[in-house]
Amino acid sequence: MAKGNYSGISCINEHIANTYRRSKEETSSKYRGVLYQINADLQQNGYSTNPREFDEETIEFLLGLWKERDLAVSTKNWYLHILRRYLSYFQNDVVEQMGVDFGQDVRPNVNWLSDAQAEQLMEMEKTPLEEVVIHLELCLGLRIVEVCRLRLSDIHFDDDPRKCYVSVRGKGKGDGKWRSIPFHPDSKEVFERWIARRNEIIARMHEFDPSWKVPEEFLIWCHYENSPSAGRYTERGHSLDRAVIHKIRDRAGFEFSNHTLRRTFGRTLYRAGIPIETISKLYGHDDVKTTIRYLGIDLDDMGSALARMYEYQYSRR
Repeated sequence: MAKGNYSGISCINEHIANTYRRSKEETSSKYRGVLYQINADLQQNGYSTNPREFDEETIEFLLGLWKERDLAVSTKNWYLHILRRYLSYFQNDVVEQMGVDFGQDVRPNVNWLSDAQAEQLMEMEKTPLEEVVIHLELCLGLRIVEVCRLRLSDIHFDDDPRKCYVSVRGKGKGDGKWRSIPFHPDSKEVFERWIARRNEIIARMHEFDPSWKVPEEFLIWCHYENSPSAGRYTERGHSLDRAVIHKIRDRAGFEFSNHTLRRTFGRTLYRAGIPIETISKLYGHDDVKTTIRYLGIDLDDMGSALARMYEYQYSRR
């Protein structure tokens, strides 16, 4: 990251060039357009356009502006996603600190995948790395930071499928809060395929450098054919996003983030009739209120609730 860039446009161009260098031009142009509009809005209203200087007042101004323009919640969430990644590149976490939440929307499929999109992600051809990351987030509901923290020793296999589980280190002070998540029916095969690929990476690295120490982390990467280098994926550097999410998103043809996959996980459980309390435990939430905000309520849910009430009333006549 260049330290000399302070104008909004130069910062945006640096961010796009580095963060989205492996994305299609169409995708990076879309992100650049959103950030250029944000830059223009701030400049016209007397705010600093240097992303290092964005503070709560700046974010509150943008949120108010988007509200005045009557943008859909899904659009505001997408703008916020782009803004968050932009600020994170310049080590500004004001959006995370504010805990911005646009609330619920009565329109269906807000900030989660449709059933058809989720099925497409599950069935499309993927590398072992892509497959295991999508599985951990979409089928087990892990946060991206939890995926990056996962160690090989956190995957617990057993001959009895009911005793297979993943130990997850979530948010929290110190070592974080730990929770156990049972295997999804596909987890064993997905994990075994990735572990086989992981072992190939390890063998290749040891051929090149016998003294190389194998990381404890479950996910490791290996680059370059002639002079390989390997390490672990991290959340802050967005390396896992670039290696997996960006590539699959381009191939799939629709927008989604790691957070979208995690929300879709809970949403799918909710629509399958799983109690909110159980979903909350799987998410690692402190209370069900947070889980309810995650799931959202749309017209289909409200209509289903009224239909079930009618069935109950009718059965008592």
